Amino acid sequence: MTEKNTSMSINEWHAAIAKRAGSLPEKVTSILEELKIRPRPVLPRARTLNLLSIQMTGKKCEKNQETPFSFEWSELSDGLWALLSEGNFKGKSSTLAVFRAAIQGRFPGKIKLDVWSWIANLKVRFKIDDTSYEIELQKQPTETDENKAEASLVRVIGGIELPLYTGLAGEGLRTAIEDVFMDELGFDHFHAYRSNKNTVVEHGWTALSSALFVTGPGPAIFGDHTEDGLPLRLIQMFIGLPWVSTYTAISTALKKAKSEYDKVQNDNLAGNFKVSERIESLQEEKKEKECELSQLPDRNHIRRKLSSLDYKLSVEQEKVINLRNELNKAQTLVQETTVAHAEARQMLQQAKDEAAAGYVFRKLQPVCCPACETKLQPDRFSSHIIQACGLCGNESLQIDGHEAIDFDELEIAVNDADTARKNAVEALAKTKNIFLKADESRDATLEQLNKLGDILSGSDDTDRILREIAGIDGRIEELNSMLVTSSQETPQENEIIRVLTSAETITKKAMEGLQAEIMKEVEKELFDLAERFGVRNLEALSFKAHRMDLRQGGVDVTFSGLNSGENLRIRVAAALATLKVARSRGFGRHPGLLILDSPAASEMSADNFSALIGAVAATVNEIPGIQVIVGAIMRSELEPVVPQKRRKIAVGTETLF
Repeated sequence: MTEKNTSMSINEWHAAIAKRAGSLPEKVTSILEELKIRPRPVLPRARTLNLLSIQMTGKKCEKNQETPFSFEWSELSDGLWALLSEGNFKGKSSTLAVFRAAIQGRFPGKIKLDVWSWIANLKVRFKIDDTSYEIELQKQPTETDENKAEASLVRVIGGIELPLYTGLAGEGLRTAIEDVFMDELGFDHFHAYRSNKNTVVEHGWTALSSALFVTGPGPAIFGDHTEDGLPLRLIQMFIGLPWVSTYTAISTALKKAKSEYDKVQNDNLAGNFKVSERIESLQEEKKEKECELSQLPDRNHIRRKLSSLDYKLSVEQEKVINLRNELNKAQTLVQETTVAHAEARQMLQQAKDEAAAGYVFRKLQPVCCPACETKLQPDRFSSHIIQACGLCGNESLQIDGHEAIDFDELEIAVNDADTARKNAVEALAKTKNIFLKADESRDATLEQLNKLGDILSGSDDTDRILREIAGIDGRIEELNSMLVTSSQETPQENEIIRVLTSAETITKKAMEGLQAEIMKEVEKELFDLAERFGVRNLEALSFKAHRMDLRQGGVDVTFSGLNSGENLRIRVAAALATLKVARSRGFGRHPGLLILDSPAASEMSADNFSALIGAVAATVNEIPGIQVIVGAIMRSELEPVVPQKRRKIAVGTETLF
């Protein structure tokens, strides 16, 4: 990029965007201001952050033993400093973690919780250029809740103290410290859009300050965070690219605007789909109601039917009565013919009995007189006499008139009576059958009348169902009015998206030349340092938008594919390269502070560690004002580059605090 491009004025920038977007400069300005996008075309002035001192007092609690402690490291300034011990777990990392927590205003932050509980009083002093600041914190030993610690932030100018914050060591302290650093060092909050949640995330001092500390292997090559492409964004911010914060804000706003545009379109489609589904559901419900209505009885028809059945019942009742009378008559006739038949049979039998009795009497041959019991002569009745009176012996008998009766007439009379009886029984059966059918028909008609009467006397749901159908029709009409016609507007026709797209293109062009130049320098410096620090077989490396690609031993790898030792060396190299490039140009935002905690970890050889410390010392000597603090195990490689007075060391079994 040329100097002409870097010095593009804000008005020229607005005009270029307006021309590309087919809009007016005033409209472009209004849209960008509404989205809180501020143009930052000026190369930032480098400022310097130095830690000055740290003081801690408290009470250590180890194995049920409480031991008061006091720690102080003062008179720090720019240059190379070392916090050393002759063994591990002597308090180096904890002290550097306290520095970090104070600079970020986040307690306990990276401080181990047990160490945090020991601290009762804490004071950290630092300066930005010639302005000093002091952070002080007080709490009860064993207390771990930051919101129960009292904190203060003071600015000191010319011996005059100006309180900037007094209160609890919580959100208020974090905000106050962030405001100081963002303002003093010329940083802007920058944003990132996360499409999965449709949210814009703001990054500030916490993310930026993480790049000042290298505490071991980590997921990010620069800083502590990998999300939202932060490593590259932080490098761009620290090396002082103009327009970078503006470009980030524009890019984020554009992604959000496009997402919201798509969301509106999708929501309209989804909303229409849901409304259409609801309309279909209501239409089905309406059909069910209409079906239910069709199954309800027609009361007018029922009333007409009742009238017809009433008449039918009266006719059938009259018929039943008449048939009952006929049935009674038929029953009487059966009884009479049965009696007549019995009498005829009795008369016939009586005649036969009488005739038989006379014959028997005449055939008697008595041995004595029935009146006086005088015995008769044995030969009174001659054997040849066929007809003779048994009493007087008279052979000239006269046949009685009764004995001459013809039984045929009586038998005919019996037969006639039996025929009449049978006819009467048959007639009775027919009459009874007709009567029963008529009675059943009458009962069925009566049952129909009762059922229809019950229906009429029951509740009428017709009006209710008609009201429900009317309500459904109303809801369907209302839902139809809610259907949204899909917008025919394309993203290119949306002025906000059009302006932001143009702004992104113009701003990227305004920074990409210088960015390519500086990033190439950072990549070269990082490559050289990584090789010196012992990253073996490294052939090439380059930064991408969201990652760093490397070629190692003829194979393409990514930063996440390195082992822990290579990871740490690359992180230290990236921090030192960014610091060196940013400060050497004189306009970067890097505050010139770098804290390395245990850089010799992960099996770093003496030669590699010597190269690392030598590179750090060379950078410190080349660029005035920068401050590097190294926490490490005491090694001989440190002695030539870190003077005795710039060391804080725990000897033997001693601890720093």
